[in-house]
Amino acid sequence: MNTFLTRRPLLVNATQCTQPTTIFTHCGHRKAYPGDWIIEGENDDRYIVDNTFFQLAFAPIPSESSNEGRHYGC
Repeated sequence: MNTFLTRRPLLVNATQCTQPTTIFTHCGHRKAYPGDWIIEGENDDRYIVDNTFFQLAFAPIPSESSNEGRHYGC
């Protein structure tokens, strides 16, 4: 059996935390700390990503027209 890695564009909304907060994810309640990013992806999935990984994996979408979160892709 062969294993394959797929890459597809993914558009997400991301908000950087400024204070500790707790969110509900598909894995249960998770705590986000200042500097972490809350990612909202497909099917309203929510994830917490630390700033270092976020900066490496995501890029802002240039034509941002909304003030509700920021749109990023990877």
